[in-house]
Amino acid sequence: MTPALHYVVKAKLIRFIKNSEIDFIEFNEIFEDNNPIEAREQAFKHYQNFIDVLLEGKGEEYYSDKEARKHLTTFIDPRTTTKIQIGDKEYEFSDSYGNGIGVYLVIDIPIQEKKLEDDKVGDEYLIHGIGNIDRGDPQGLMDGLNQESWYYEHYDYETKDYKQIVDFYEYDIAEIEPNKILITPFDWTGYDIPYYDSEKEQILDEEQASSSKTKAKTYQDLINGGENNQVEFKSSLLYYYDKKGGKSGYRMFVRHIIAKTISSFLNSNGGHLFVGVRDNKEIQGLIDDFSLVRPKGKDPKDYFTLEVDKIIKEYFKSLASNISGEFTEINGVEIYVFTVFPSKNRPVFINGQNGKEFYVRLMGSCEPYTDIEEITVYCIDRWGK
Repeated sequence: MTPALHYVVKAKLIRFIKNSEIDFIEFNEIFEDNNPIEAREQAFKHYQNFIDVLLEGKGEEYYSDKEARKHLTTFIDPRTTTKIQIGDKEYEFSDSYGNGIGVYLVIDIPIQEKKLEDDKVGDEYLIHGIGNIDRGDPQGLMDGLNQESWYYEHYDYETKDYKQIVDFYEYDIAEIEPNKILITPFDWTGYDIPYYDSEKEQILDEEQASSSKTKAKTYQDLINGGENNQVEFKSSLLYYYDKKGGKSGYRMFVRHIIAKTISSFLNSNGGHLFVGVRDNKEIQGLIDDFSLVRPKGKDPKDYFTLEVDKIIKEYFKSLASNISGEFTEINGVEIYVFTVFPSKNRPVFINGQNGKEFYVRLMGSCEPYTDIEEITVYCIDRWGK
């Protein structure tokens, strides 16, 4: 019977740079076998042999996948850029874009089940690799390994002694889950630690998540640190403060301001939006938003939560799992905190008065990108599409 999958080892690596010209090593080796686990073993052996050769060229030996990644950085990222003309504008692209080496699962006979119904013949999933040839982040690798595991289970393929259960914190659904996968050289130690723990108010960034010595930060710490790439303050969710002495109160466009901030976090590195905190870090609370409750007597928290739900449904329905929120007290004053995880697969646009809008988070503000070439370059650089 024709196997439902096979494996490919792909590489695009930098051999040397001379006179501003880069020489690449590129290959695409296919591994097939009626018993897919045999093809898998062959693919990983080929991958490892090439890693050993690269390390030997640097006078190093292979001790672990983590160490190999450090030693082989120069083969992947030369820290140089190439200028490209698009229309009448010139843009700089990193020469590391697309570089790396990886083992891919390739689908030959898709499974016709709901969770895999989008699979097509020829679809590829990265299950191990170094560099930027695809979604080489831990979440991307785990997605590929889960896909592989489902195929082996569905077709009852031999797995030898490669089965392993890994607890992994999936930031797109904000919880830790056990994952049944086939083992690879990747070290999953530390990736069962949440980036955010609402009970302890811990904020862990992705790089620090692999270390048990990470220092916890509280909401108060984040507020004290001021606005930055991942922290934004807003005085209200719905209440408009008329600084010219006019009539303050409910304004629909304030919701759009909240949506702009959330979308900028989704398109960047994620972050925390504090509602009820002024730009100067003063914690004013939600009393003005609560004053808008209609009918009077309704629970103000219920009212506020429903308004949050309306914003998410209107602007971010397909990415609701990337956004969470909670009431919390700082110095006895109640505020609301949005926690936003970055969009890992695609750019996020929101509806504005004049059509679709695209926002990116800078160091302390939301930057609108309006030029189509500027948006295209940003999306290619971030998502590869």
